[in-house]
Amino acid sequence: MAHRRRRRRRHRVALAAVLILMAGLGLYFAAGSSGEGESQALHSEPPPLPDTNRAPTSAATVPAEEPTAPPPLYYSGTGTWTYADPSSEAATVFGESGTLLKYNVAVEGGLELDAQEFSDFVAATLTDRRSWIAGGGWRFQQVGESGADFTIYLASPEQRSDLCSHPDTTVSCRNGDRVVINSARWLTGVEHWDDTLDTYREYVINHEVGHRLGHAHETCPEKGELSPVMAQQTFQLAGCVGNPWPYPDGETYLEGPAGSYDGPALPPDDYADE
Repeated sequence: MAHRRRRRRRHRVALAAVLILMAGLGLYFAAGSSGEGESQALHSEPPPLPDTNRAPTSAATVPAEEPTAPPPLYYSGTGTWTYADPSSEAATVFGESGTLLKYNVAVEGGLELDAQEFSDFVAATLTDRRSWIAGGGWRFQQVGESGADFTIYLASPEQRSDLCSHPDTTVSCRNGDRVVINSARWLTGVEHWDDTLDTYREYVINHEVGHRLGHAHETCPEKGELSPVMAQQTFQLAGCVGNPWPYPDGETYLEGPAGSYDGPALPPDDYADE
């Protein structure tokens, strides 16, 4: 009996040892599995980061800036005038023969346009051998503020309207002894002009001075030919080539058929626009 009890005790001890061993192995394998998972996490490639080089979605897209509107065709001045001093060349009589006309040059304040630069440009235009002195009928001399037969103004559109007693503010004009160059046209020219801004400016001066000399409007003689300077080239070229000079070859006056731009009604006789 005692022998059987000892044998059962040994069986229980052995069974307990087996159970303890099995429990230990389970813990070992469980710990080994957990460690492998950590090892895989440490050594595997990290998840991809967001692609910062991709174009943003439409929701994140910054809206494009509104295109800048072109400046309006209006430049405001102060209504006050600076008279330019004549250069040494302009102060002398230029032109070999013909009636002498004295002119002065006034630039409106507030336009940020230099009176002397404008004056020098006017003088260079009127002394050019292709300008009005070429025909032998006229001579010119620039004077100061007083003593002029006519004045060449560089004026804002608003003052242009006042000086020419006409509501139009888009073009230059001549009214009696006032030759008025519109600052908006001086600064921007016109889109259809087929040469430089400087040649357009020469045209405007010669055209308006031509009115002061008694010339009426003319039209394009034929498509592809030079335009007469007295054609209203600010409105259109009518198939002609833009031309700033009354005597393009320095000898012969380029004349076209009499006529005016077929547009808005023209103002009274003492007023002439482009």
